[in-house]
Amino acid sequence: MKKISAVIFDMDGLLIDTEVPSQLAWKSAVAQLGKSIDDEVLLGLIGCHIDDWIATLGEHFEMDLKEVNFLKMYDDIYLSNFMRNGIDVKRGVIPLLNSLAEKMVPRAVATSSEKHLAPRKLRLAGLEQYFDLIVTGCEVAKSKPEPDIYLLAAEKLGVDPAECLVFEDSHNGIRAAHRAGMNPVMIPDLLKPTAEIEELTTGIFSSLEEAEPLLFDLLEI
Repeated sequence: MKKISAVIFDMDGLLIDTEVPSQLAWKSAVAQLGKSIDDEVLLGLIGCHIDDWIATLGEHFEMDLKEVNFLKMYDDIYLSNFMRNGIDVKRGVIPLLNSLAEKMVPRAVATSSEKHLAPRKLRLAGLEQYFDLIVTGCEVAKSKPEPDIYLLAAEKLGVDPAECLVFEDSHNGIRAAHRAGMNPVMIPDLLKPTAEIEELTTGIFSSLEEAEPLLFDLLEI
């Protein structure tokens, strides 16, 4: 492994505790259609771009969800929750980001979240100022598990993908980082690592706090 020179973070479920509210919002929006959805279907979409969610759910229900403005139904439920309750930061995030900032290690967010939402959610969580750049799923042709978003983040940071450590909570995110030639570390949230995912990771930890020693060892700091 090359020396790590930059760190790239997923956002939802990794930096901020938004996956459970997202799952509940999808279920509530589906209920407004008079339908229901299994957890397994929703969990399989974690890490994917919103267009993939809409397409997959549309196929599942055999209907054109764009015609019923389903995305707005979801957004209204999802965002109203955060405006009402705020966004919780995951354990170990702020101390780790402070340490990386002090050591001037380049930091980016690579999230499938929409371009207009990602900075807003980071701002609500008090995290926006910690990152050199934010790359979203809207900026690439193919979403996770394809490597496009991570390759774009590395290009914008001006670093070799092989020198990037990636923190992810989803299977699709781990696959994307691995396909980009990076070094993925999984911090599980709603999804637990499978045998396949274990093979693709540099490490698996319960929190960013637990992963910090590995990170700074790889950074040789």
